[in-house]
Amino acid sequence: MRGRKPKPTHQRILDGNPGKRAVNRQEPPLPPEDFAQLPGELAGDHLAAAEWRRLAPILRVRRAVTVADRAALIALCLEWSRYLQATAKASPLVVSTKSGYPMPNPYLGVAARSLAACTRLWPELGLTPSSRSRVKIDTPPGDEFAEFDDAPPATSPLPPRTTTH
Repeated sequence: MRGRKPKPTHQRILDGNPGKRAVNRQEPPLPPEDFAQLPGELAGDHLAAAEWRRLAPILRVRRAVTVADRAALIALCLEWSRYLQATAKASPLVVSTKSGYPMPNPYLGVAARSLAACTRLWPELGLTPSSRSRVKIDTPPGDEFAEFDDAPPATSPLPPRTTTH
């Protein structure tokens, strides 16, 4: 996809719609209150369950997930659990084979693949700073420092080039 990621409908409504583009009124609704309850898929994995209990309420309150995102959040929790388990077993970094040859610890590969999966899932759920960079928070009225919240316009630090021939 080229360009900026589209904002969620509720965010567009809060920000206003200066371009007068059509608002998607059929966007999936927020998950129900019981969304944060631990799903059965994570019941046997205490690390994945802890990550679900940490993330699900935060994402629901931020309106960052819907029921349709449940599978992605479950996958993220499972991959994070796999990453933590693999890094716990990845010491020493070099192990010996049965014949005595040194080789990298196989858990390092498992940890790297799990972390790669997490890095692909985090932005999809708005869990990285860059994926949250366009989220705006209204400043309270009377905030005398509100003018400093926006970045100043970009200006070139170099003087204009002059050519002489």
